[in-house]
Amino acid sequence: MRYAYYPGCTAHTTSKEYEMSVHAVCEELDIELIEIEDWNCCGALEATGLLLYALNARTLALSEKGERTKGLDVVAACNACYINLARTNVELKENEELRKKISEIDASLDYKGTLNVRHILDVIANDVGEEKIKSKVKKNLGIKVAPYYGCFIGRPSNAAFDDPDDPTAMDRVLEAAGAEVVDFRRKAKCCGGGLMMFNPEISYAMTRMILDEAKRADVDCISVACPLCQMMLDAKQQDIEEKYNEEYRIPVLYFTQLLGLALGISEGKLGLGKVIVSPKRVLDKVK
Repeated sequence: MRYAYYPGCTAHTTSKEYEMSVHAVCEELDIELIEIEDWNCCGALEATGLLLYALNARTLALSEKGERTKGLDVVAACNACYINLARTNVELKENEELRKKISEIDASLDYKGTLNVRHILDVIANDVGEEKIKSKVKKNLGIKVAPYYGCFIGRPSNAAFDDPDDPTAMDRVLEAAGAEVVDFRRKAKCCGGGLMMFNPEISYAMTRMILDEAKRADVDCISVACPLCQMMLDAKQQDIEEKYNEEYRIPVLYFTQLLGLALGISEGKLGLGKVIVSPKRVLDKVK
């Protein structure tokens, strides 16, 4: 299985452990990721309107015309990158006027609309599938996990691979790897990460509700598929504990890190030393 791969900006910086685990897991599952040459930022949460479409049109056009990526589905691991690429792809395919306006900005933005945009979770859950995952498992996870998808992964609704309000793809992947997945009511609720820079009060309150539910469920960890969600739940967890006089100490790991453990990949290759809350309770149970 071969895909055009869009790393996104955080893959080489703040979420390097996610990037490491994505590549390690894909290698074990016979997935070849071919990085799109000269890709650019997707605009994250800051870009809007024509700028957002232009940024992502360029990446899609590069992949569409690339010698090694032409004709391959475009895959992103970051939820923000995924929704920006997917939304742009849908709009440019369906809106001829917008496509013309974008292509008039610069010839490099001339995208013909021949590609599909996928999330890495979609690829692993649906192209690889549970049976192949089970056949590759070397260590049953044997842990209790709260699957947290975030609010982007099931959107845009006209291109979604999962139910935006009750997604199940991560549940299926982790269960195939031997985890006990709890019924997590807030699995697709926003963590407030997009508000962090200008309204941390609301942002912390939103993340707190997710941590509270995970604590009540007595899970060994929370599983995520988004760098921004991971930052809020992991890096900001101590700040939230201090603010609300709570104690969580819940490890927050990317689903690819958990899957990688089940596949027998070393902790170092999965970047487990880079998370903030110690994953010791998880590692002690995965034998």
